[in-house]
Formats: sequence, C-alpha cells, structure tokens
Amino acid sequence: MGTPVILMVDDDQEDVYLTKRAFSKQDRELKFDSVSNGAQLFDYLGHKRLCTASDVNHSPSIILLDINIPNENGFEILRKLKQNSQHSHIPILMYSTSSADSDIRKAYQLGASSYITKTMNAKEMNALAEQLCIYWFGFTYLPSAA
Repeated sequence: MGTPVILMVDDDQEDVYLTKRAFSKQDRELKFDSVSNGAQLFDYLGHKRLCTASDVNHSPSIILLDINIPNENGFEILRKLKQNSQHSHIPILMYSTSSADSDIRKAYQLGASSYITKTMNAKEMNALAEQLCIYWFGFTYLPSAA
C-alpha cells in the first residue's frame, strides 16, 4: 500500500496540532496532512495544493473530517465526496466535538465510514491514534490511489 496518508479537514489549528502530534507518536510510517476547509480539500485531492514534489503520489488513505468548518460544513463536504466517483472510495471518518445522535445518524446516512468524538486529553488522543492506525492500516484493506 505504501505510506499511509491521513488528511485532516479542520479549521481549529489546536485540534490539528494535537491530532498530528498523537499520530506522529505511532510506531509506523505515515504522512499527516491538513487543510482548513472544503475548497482546500478539493484542491488537495485535485493535486492543486502540493507542498513538495513527493506529494504528487500521496492521495489520502483516510480523511478525518470535522463538522464545524467555515463556508461548507462537514456534512456538505461529505456529501460531495461520496457523490464524486474519483473520491467516493476514500474512507471518511467524521471527527467532531458533537456527540449528538442527530449528527451521528446524519454522518452515517451520508456515507461516513466512522464517527469519532474529539478529545482534548493527550493520553486519550494517543490511544485513539493508536487504535485508528491498528484498524485502518493494520487490519483493513484500502483501495490504492487512482
């Protein structure tokens, strides 16, 4: 499969920092990228937003998608991703502070692969990152980038 790529869509830079730090502590090779809104996400997926030449080969293995982001909310972005044949195969993990049943239900109805409530506790975040890596990059077969 190559190096797994986690792409986080979240406008809260503290959440991005804490999540990236937790994933960087995992005992596996992976790449962590982030964007802060839907427009940046689709630029990234269309390879219009590249940091280095090596990024050309990096399509996200999974996307961590917050609900509350500027312009389009996470539900609107999820709907667009799942309706787009080029991106509909990417597992989308809704990653939100909300634990409302209506948000959870809506995320799954729109095609989310998982719904995770954010934590600000470093120990819990490290445990979450470890479990996500074990499941998504240890046990799960993911499609290769198109």
